[in-house]
Amino acid sequence: MNYNLSEQALAFNEVLPWAGQIPAWEVQEDGKVVIKIMAPQAESVTFLVGDKEYLCVENENGVWEGTFPYRTGHHYVQVKINGMEILSPLFPIGYGYSRPYNYIELPQDDFYQLKNVPHGSVRNEYFYSKVTEEWERCIVYTPAEYEENCDKIFPVLYLQHGHGENEISWTTAGKVNFILDNLIAEKKAVPFVVVMCNGMVQRVNQKKKRIVDFKLLEQELVQECIPFVESKFRIGKKKEMRAMAGLSMGSLQTSIVGFHHPEIFSALGIFSGFVTDIIQGTELDMVERPLSDNEHLKIFENAHKFGELFPIFFRSMGDEDPFWEYFVRDDKILEQKGIPQIRKIYKGAHDWNVWRQSLRDFAQMIFREQ
Repeated sequence: MNYNLSEQALAFNEVLPWAGQIPAWEVQEDGKVVIKIMAPQAESVTFLVGDKEYLCVENENGVWEGTFPYRTGHHYVQVKINGMEILSPLFPIGYGYSRPYNYIELPQDDFYQLKNVPHGSVRNEYFYSKVTEEWERCIVYTPAEYEENCDKIFPVLYLQHGHGENEISWTTAGKVNFILDNLIAEKKAVPFVVVMCNGMVQRVNQKKKRIVDFKLLEQELVQECIPFVESKFRIGKKKEMRAMAGLSMGSLQTSIVGFHHPEIFSALGIFSGFVTDIIQGTELDMVERPLSDNEHLKIFENAHKFGELFPIFFRSMGDEDPFWEYFVRDDKILEQKGIPQIRKIYKGAHDWNVWRQSLRDFAQMIFREQ
């Protein structure tokens, strides 16, 4: 069956437990998180947090319990009963790993929390793509001032998600709207619009099979999405009024698109990710093609001009990120070429802890000259 992954863009809060059920998780006094699954007929229950699997033990009431260390932030949780993956309505449901997925949120800082400040709007917008020959959706955040100051033209950030996610990820898991609402209210960031596209761009190949081609984002974004949102929203149409950023796969897309089109963007944010192409021709690439020759890196040949083209070139990584070696490899390339950058390391792995902080810091740097 062929289907569009964007149609599975789910995000729900957990439901209240019904009669006989129990809360799915709680934090103990010792700081550990307990996962609880009511499954009296089960022979085994486990759950994964990230790439680590934890065993559950059944008590006398048929409740299976397992613990994992407390760590702040957003965590995908995959419950398995008798070895079979399940989606539980007792956990919040988001979108990750290219499908609906359970998660839990363990409070971190309050910079991404809902506060009593003026709030912007998040809306769905649809445009027909000649690239994919399908209707595509983008998510658009407009700051509170957008509705109040109807004569103002706003800067715009094009913000991309990671592999296995889609255009809803930055609003549901990333809390981009709350982060920006809070920063703008505190006058730490200027008001700007954010446009989020589905970077897992799909097309039908010659074998009539639906595939994901991450490289098609460049064509779809530059030729279709940007002209579409510029025709519908009061956003700047000059380089100085545009920026692009992304996490993981989205960071590579930002590097490729940004380096190919320095006439479009004035600032780039590379969150937990890549300047060199680690996807094309690897198992992460869903299209059969050779390894990348990284021709987009030709822009590094003139470091002084690069600095003029991108006054803000921001790179970030978690100190426990499994892709750390690639980040260091890119460090060496940038150092050898003399490329100016703003580089930040956060506590965390390849997760929303790092990406939320990356956005928070990047948002305070861009569009300051407008």
